[in-house]
Amino acid sequence: MSCVQLWAIIPELIIAGLGLALVPVAGLVRGRWQQLPVWVAAVGLLTAMGFTARMLPWQSQAVFCETYALDGFGHTFKLLILLGSFLSLLPINGHFRGTGKEGHAAVALLFSTLGGMLVSSSLDLGLIILFFQMLSLASYVLVTLVRKDRRANEATIKYFIYAAVALAVMAYGLTFLYGLTGSLELRTIGQALGGADKLWVAVAFGMILIGYAFEITAVPFHFWAPDVYSGASAPVAGYLSVVPKIAGFAAFLRFLLLALPDGMAAWPLTVAVLAALTMTLGNLAALRQTQLKKLLAYSSIAQAGYVLMAVAVAGRVESAFSATGYYLAAYLFMNLGAFVVVAQLERLTGVDHINGLRGLGRRAPFPALALALSLLSLAGVPPLAGFAGKVLLLEATLSAGLIWLVVLAAMNFAVALYYYLTPIIEMYLKEPEVQSPLPNRPSYTISLSVSVLGTLLIGIFPSLALAVTRFLEEFLGG
Repeated sequence: MSCVQLWAIIPELIIAGLGLALVPVAGLVRGRWQQLPVWVAAVGLLTAMGFTARMLPWQSQAVFCETYALDGFGHTFKLLILLGSFLSLLPINGHFRGTGKEGHAAVALLFSTLGGMLVSSSLDLGLIILFFQMLSLASYVLVTLVRKDRRANEATIKYFIYAAVALAVMAYGLTFLYGLTGSLELRTIGQALGGADKLWVAVAFGMILIGYAFEITAVPFHFWAPDVYSGASAPVAGYLSVVPKIAGFAAFLRFLLLALPDGMAAWPLTVAVLAALTMTLGNLAALRQTQLKKLLAYSSIAQAGYVLMAVAVAGRVESAFSATGYYLAAYLFMNLGAFVVVAQLERLTGVDHINGLRGLGRRAPFPALALALSLLSLAGVPPLAGFAGKVLLLEATLSAGLIWLVVLAAMNFAVALYYYLTPIIEMYLKEPEVQSPLPNRPSYTISLSVSVLGTLLIGIFPSLALAVTRFLEEFLGG
């Protein structure tokens, strides 16, 4: 039977085809036609979402000579990636509109999205590295679209160096697994590692962990995120905080449960400790921030720590899958909502200092309300999406008996409440320093409205998101 099964990757082909077709178009269009690549990309993302949703109930199988998974787990993560990309594309277009970079931004976002989708279903070590590189390279372009922006250029250099080192170490660790098992396929590796030397398995896992930890901004491989988010434009920072993270968690979970089954290399304990360190450092560092992008960067690090709690128990607690998916869906809406408002503020004033929010509740009521809801949801205030997500994460962690981690997480929730409330106080209890309203473009309004609606709906009606995220439990080979 042929290994070429193109019917299995229709959503990926749509994104890849549009990306390739728009490369020359983005460089040629002028004037009002500069918006063409953006809207074509938006339609392509929505179309790919429709095909991916249609594939959710399909029977799990491996295609392309057992190197690519076709299962509910991968489809669910792809839906989140596509939705995050669509909601990011609109404010990115609003930010770069009139600069001649709109089309280039849309193309880079499509290729980054494609890398995230492909890595979510990869069952082959070589493909995992290849698609992580695709995801990263396109992200560099998004950060440095404006070549005259010195901060963006510095952020790109840091991003490139850190990513190159992390993925190189990860690739070297993957060669150890190939040497131990003679295979690049995750399930075959998991079956063959039973008789391997445990020391070398632990060494390989430690090196591979660096690459995954970099993608999901886990401590101690988080150090690139605050500088890169701060140097990038706010809507690009929002994209980086969501889509690569979701793809990283998808790939990390698949690797742990297929290549290292039964807690091999003590990965559940390692990931639990990683979760504890990540949430604690992220929250403590966020307390000192006065720049909104850096505050949200450290917040996103802490949020990764919360998700890692469910990852740590995924091998023992079935509900950890749906808890992970639900929280990432909630995180997508609430984090992108916050970054869209920061993007509007940055577009108006050129800076993202927290003082710029003073009096925002009076001069821009809807963006202020949206930011307040996003921050309260990130803090876990009911009945917003973040609250239900945190309950699911704590429930899954408690089911595995990790009481110490649940207690630490509860303490972190309390600490985080302080820095999430600070911008809200600035918006509603301080006199405005700037009287001008925020830029009100349709691209900002649509993305912000969808983010607010998603934060409210899946918080008040968690079953809406759980109906989709339960497909994560349909895990190929697991």
